[in-house]
Amino acid sequence: MFGPKARIERYLKKNPQIKTIVVAGSYGRKSAIRALGMILGQQFVVTMGVNKSVDADIVILDYKSSADFPEIEPDIVVVTSCRTDEEAQRFFSIANIARRVFVNFNDVPQEFAKYLKNPNIYTYGDELPADFYFENSSFSLEGYEGDFIDEERDRLHVKIKILGEHNIRPIIMACAVGKQFQIPKEKLIAGTDSIVPLHGRMSPAKGIGGTIVIDDSAYVAADDVKLGCATMFALESPAKTVIIDDVDKIKTINTELLTDICVLGDTTGTDPENPKVHYFEEEVDLIHYIGERAEEGGLILLEIPLPEIIESYIW
Repeated sequence: MFGPKARIERYLKKNPQIKTIVVAGSYGRKSAIRALGMILGQQFVVTMGVNKSVDADIVILDYKSSADFPEIEPDIVVVTSCRTDEEAQRFFSIANIARRVFVNFNDVPQEFAKYLKNPNIYTYGDELPADFYFENSSFSLEGYEGDFIDEERDRLHVKIKILGEHNIRPIIMACAVGKQFQIPKEKLIAGTDSIVPLHGRMSPAKGIGGTIVIDDSAYVAADDVKLGCATMFALESPAKTVIIDDVDKIKTINTELLTDICVLGDTTGTDPENPKVHYFEEEVDLIHYIGERAEEGGLILLEIPLPEIIESYIW
């Protein structure tokens, strides 16, 4: 019997015509893999991992651990993020043997560049000096509209049904990789248009009392709360509420821009230092409070699972 590592090696050795993309990173791999699948799938047969029942043109592999990863030379390696020196060495060890490397300019610290020896490097990110970036012209609850700009500074006008600038980066990368595979512009546009957020990842929904809920409950790290609030602050609304599980996650946030801060925890009452902060022991009390204070068109950033306040997702 062959384990997953050996099976992938044998499959790719028997099918040398298949292009291989490896996605590595501390976080953001799933979003990157999904964006690649949606955009490359406009032109090619793409599989996420090895699927022997499909005649694939491109195989996308998720790089989690070097111990479990096959010894292959990928066509493309994408590095979505990096937190530690050890991770940088692992991720760039496989990037260095790839034909091309795409590196997230915003989420891979410059200090780790010393480990990247591959000369065929492309960067993607929010703005210059990244090789590939997105120039926003408008933003609303319907997402972003603007130009995807490539390394030659050619522009492609696209609409992105995503909330959060950090969530645009995987799409920028996927368009950049699509350009390497010579996907026509109209298919890049179609692929971009087909991407919508997964529930729990900055996905907008109609909420109780006419509110709009931005469901970001899939992750509850402090950085996610900060990024979610930044997106909410950029939108016009009569009220802005954040629902979290730990008040420490808003320490770096300008709470003056918030109407309410609801914390589901083990303490009840109001924070004497910040009267906007309210604690709830039970979900039912929190739901009742939100229902009573709901304003038509008010925004709620949901950073914990609380489906009872969601009526239906917009996308």
